[in-house]
Amino acid sequence: MARTTDIYCTVCNAKSVIERAERIHSEFTRYYCACKNPQCGHRFVMNMEFGHTTRSSKLTKDKLLELVLGKLSDDEKAKLRKILDDEKSR
Repeated sequence: MARTTDIYCTVCNAKSVIERAERIHSEFTRYYCACKNPQCGHRFVMNMEFGHTTRSSKLTKDKLLELVLGKLSDDEKAKLRKILDDEKSR
């Protein structure tokens, strides 16, 4: 069951909405929020960061590698092939 979290204004404690999210890193996102209370109108930024793993991923090493390789451009794949070929010939 998926959960959602409510965000509350730090001034009036009314519910707030996320207007924009800026993903800084795979483990850090900055949320730009606005209070829904028209009498308050507070706008603020909340940061969310990864804490720690509580259960390992079900992705195996091979599946994880496939996932990463699938996101590489053709140029990046060619560079990786060259690196691997250079390692193999050592």
